[in-house]
Order: sequence, then C-alpha cells, then structure tokens
Amino acid sequence: MQTDLIKWFDNHQRFLPWRRTKDPYAIWLSEIILQQTRIDQGLEYWEIFLKKFPTVKSLSKAKESEILALWSGLGYYSRARNIYQAAQIIVSKFQSEFPKTSSELLKLPGIGPYTAAAISSICFGEVSPALDGNAFRVYSRLFAISSPIEKKSTIKEISALALPLLSKKRPGDSNQAIMDIGSTICKPKKPNCPACPFEENCISRRSGNQHNFPVKLKSIRIKEVDKFYVFLRKNDTYGFTLRPKTGIWGGLWTPLELNFEDWELAKKSRNIQKGNIIYQKHLLTHRKMNLYFSDWTGEIYPKNEEIQWFSNQDLKRLAFPAPILKILNEKSYI
Repeated sequence: MQTDLIKWFDNHQRFLPWRRTKDPYAIWLSEIILQQTRIDQGLEYWEIFLKKFPTVKSLSKAKESEILALWSGLGYYSRARNIYQAAQIIVSKFQSEFPKTSSELLKLPGIGPYTAAAISSICFGEVSPALDGNAFRVYSRLFAISSPIEKKSTIKEISALALPLLSKKRPGDSNQAIMDIGSTICKPKKPNCPACPFEENCISRRSGNQHNFPVKLKSIRIKEVDKFYVFLRKNDTYGFTLRPKTGIWGGLWTPLELNFEDWELAKKSRNIQKGNIIYQKHLLTHRKMNLYFSDWTGEIYPKNEEIQWFSNQDLKRLAFPAPILKILNEKSYI
C-alpha cells in the first residue's frame, strides 16, 4: 500500500507551486494560508506574501499592521498574527532556521498537529502522519473507524493506523498523496472509488457504506447575530474604528457600529436613508452574521472618541474584514 500510494502520487498529484520547493518558510506560509481558504484564493495571497516578504527574517521585521493589511480578505485574522509571532520566534530563538521536528514546530504560534506534521514530513523527511479533514475522511473510510473523529482517542487510533502507510523515504509525498486523494477522489458525498489506489483495501468500500464515514458528533448550533454599520465621510476623509484585539475581527478596522436602537433612530431622523442600506450575510464556523451597512447622510456626525479619519491612500494601509473590504472596493473608497 505504501508503494501504491507513491505510484499514484507520481502519476496523479496536483501540481501546486509550493510543491516545487522544500523551503520550510514557503511550505509553512502555504499551509497557514490554506487553513479555511480555497486553493485558488490562497495561491494569490501566497505569491503576494513571498514577494513582499521573501524570507522569514523579512517577515519578522515587518509591522503587524502591514501583515494584517496584506491579509485583508482572507478572514480568520488570528492566522496572520500567529505567523507574525512565529516568524519573530524563529528568527530570535532558532537563528532564522525552522525547527525540523513536528514536536518542535508545535511550540510555535498557529501551528497545530497537522501543520507540524506536514512541514516536518515534506521539508525534513520526518515520518509523521499529517491529519487534516481530507486525511481523516480517507483513513476513516479505509479502516472503517466507527468512533467520532473529534475524539482524541479516535485521532490517536487513526494516526497509529496511518503511520505504516507512509513511505520512509518519501513521507511528505505520502502525506500529500492522502491530501490529494481526499480532495479529488474520496469526496464527502460522491467518492470516486474506482480511481483510488486503496480501492481493494478499503474496508468501507467492500461493505458499500463509504458514506457512513467519517463518524461525527452532533453539529453545534449556529448562532445568528445582526450587526449595523455606517460609513462616515467628511470632505475627503473617511471615519473608521479599530476593533479590540480579541473577539471577532480583532484588531481590524470597521465602519462605526451602531446598536439596533441607534440604527432605527438614525433611520427615523433620516441620517440613514432606507433605500441606501446594503445587506450582507457572513458565515463563520459557529455563527451567522447579518450585516447591514449604510452611508451616514446627516450633517451632524455621531460623537465617538474611537472614530479616526483617513484619506483614500491611508485606507490602503489598513486591514479590514472581508465583507467590509468588498464594500469599500465597490464604493471605490480604496
């Protein structure tokens, strides 16, 4: 099965630009960017980051605000803060050399078991299973794992079963092959089993119950919240507020947020025009956000000490949440 996996990878692997290098910095950036991000979107950001910061040392010397601004549109901004903190640790503690084992990599901010195993196996040849969502699906079907994949005991079981399948000479390619199989063949709803190198060995395939795996715990109820924002414009400047570092959109800039009562009052006083309201739905892991935006049309601006005013050029340096960045582009503010 080791041999079949490597042969399949040599013939069917996805040709991704970060697979043309063993540079741990480039691999690390790709892995962090692709968390919660599609490959086609992440690729553009990966290229921009490498062009702006070609080494981990150059990244460590940047300002956090620069990194957050470059990250604008990707979401989950804690990832950007983590790569900034990790870069500084790698430079100061490891003399700009990446740790070579998954156990050392795990000590860096933002690096979990999957990312650590991916970097160590691809770049340094450590035989360690990289278990992301795709890998869990492949292995749970291959071995018909009946316990929920969220349990620590299940993760340990899958890791132990996966370990012998990794080539000792090419563990990184073995891990990437599993990722590709999960992404292109062993899909959640319509697995293409005849194309899989493990078809004959897959227990769930032989039983015809592939769709029953992986077993998951009951889904968490998604909370729905409403948010109201107004765009402030004074002459050639624009008013925004900086969110606290913790919580949703921590450390990012947003238009002034109003509570529901003030929003309704602004509509009644015509500081907000009802026909000028923009609605956006924004989904997070456990939250659905109903976002309402409008331009402030009143002559008297809301009193808020947290409002800061910026020119068009200034706005290009700020980091905004993805849905707000989209509207700013539509309005040609930036």
